Amino acid sequence: MNVVIFAAGALLMLVMGLRATRSRRALVTRGEKVQAQVAGTIQTREGISLALEFTTPAGNTRRLPYPMPRKAKGFSQGSQVTLYYDPDHPEKVYVEGDKAVLGAEAIYYVLAALLLLLGFVLMGM
Repeated sequence: MNVVIFAAGALLMLVMGLRATRSRRALVTRGEKVQAQVAGTIQTREGISLALEFTTPAGNTRRLPYPMPRKAKGFSQGSQVTLYYDPDHPEKVYVEGDKAVLGAEAIYYVLAALLLLLGFVLMGM
C-alpha cells in the first residue's frame, strides 16, 4: 500500500512540474516579450511585489506586479528585466532568468524522482 502512496505522490509532483514548465514555456514562446523597468514595490494580496513598468507594442504604458524574489539580486529599482506576459491575462508573467521560478520547477522534478525511488525501495523490501 505504501508503494501506491509514493507512486501517487511522484505522479502528482511530476504533473505539477510539467504544468509549471509548460506555463513558463507558453509565456516565452507565445507571450509578449518586452523590456521592463523595476519601478519599485507595491502591496498586493500576496504581499509585497515588484512593480514592473513597460511599454506595450501598441504604445501603452503598463505596470504589472511580480512576486518579490527572495534574493532580489538584479531586481533593484531602476534595473531592466526581460518580461514575458500574456496580454489577455496580464497576471501571467515571467521574468527571464528568475531563479525562484526555475528552482520551483526543479524541486517538483526532484521530489517526483525521490518519491518514485522510495516507492521502488519499499517494493523491494
